[in-house]
Amino acid sequence: MAAPPPIPPTASDEVTADSLLKGRVRLYQPARGARMSLDPVLLAGFVAPPYGRFLDIGAGTGAVAFLLLARDPGARGVAVEIQPKLAALATRGRDDNAWKERLEVVAADVRRAGATLGPRSFDLVITNPPFRPVREGNISPHPERALAHHEITLALDEWVDCAAQALRPGGRLAAILPAAREGELLRALGDRGLRPARLRRVHAHADRPPLRSMVEAVAGGTGDAVRLPMLVLHRSDGSFSAEVAAMLGEGSPA
Repeated sequence: MAAPPPIPPTASDEVTADSLLKGRVRLYQPARGARMSLDPVLLAGFVAPPYGRFLDIGAGTGAVAFLLLARDPGARGVAVEIQPKLAALATRGRDDNAWKERLEVVAADVRRAGATLGPRSFDLVITNPPFRPVREGNISPHPERALAHHEITLALDEWVDCAAQALRPGGRLAAILPAAREGELLRALGDRGLRPARLRRVHAHADRPPLRSMVEAVAGGTGDAVRLPMLVLHRSDGSFSAEVAAMLGEGSPA
């Protein structure tokens, strides 16, 4: 999925200093490595506050966590990222945004961090995980991109396991994945007692097939999931829809 319009680099050719929400949030990213797409913006806009204590699995350079902190002043969180360079950039961004007291950044494999994180201790687990099975698509020769995009170190069943172990009863899981994997995710959630509560598909244009599915599930919940209206990214002229522009901090939904 296409990234938001780029912000001119203000750092070295190895790391860029970018911004979210029209400059209200600072984000540091590798210039040529794993850079954020639009997915974190969509996911953060999908999940309603308050967030309480949240866990961001596969946090990258911190985009999802930062958006939650900016949206809910009462939120506190832990961002776990397996790649030390990306975790260091997330820490740098956290400190520049003056969120050191609100966000802990952990450079670790989330599958082995359960004891550190604490079981059943989070109100929300949120993730923009590696979205392609290793058997599908071409794996990037760039190690950062490969780990971010393909399930080399963290497969769907594994991060759902981690989420189920981390959530308190009644806590929420929110994730974004390619639409083609929606059924796989719903089955994995159900197998672990996480009831899908809200689902929304993302379309580039209203007349195109869905690109992404966003799912919110509740630990130990009951009842049927609510299918929300499609989220359309672009107007006919190619510009962002009013709803997506509002998520980017550029206005209010029409």
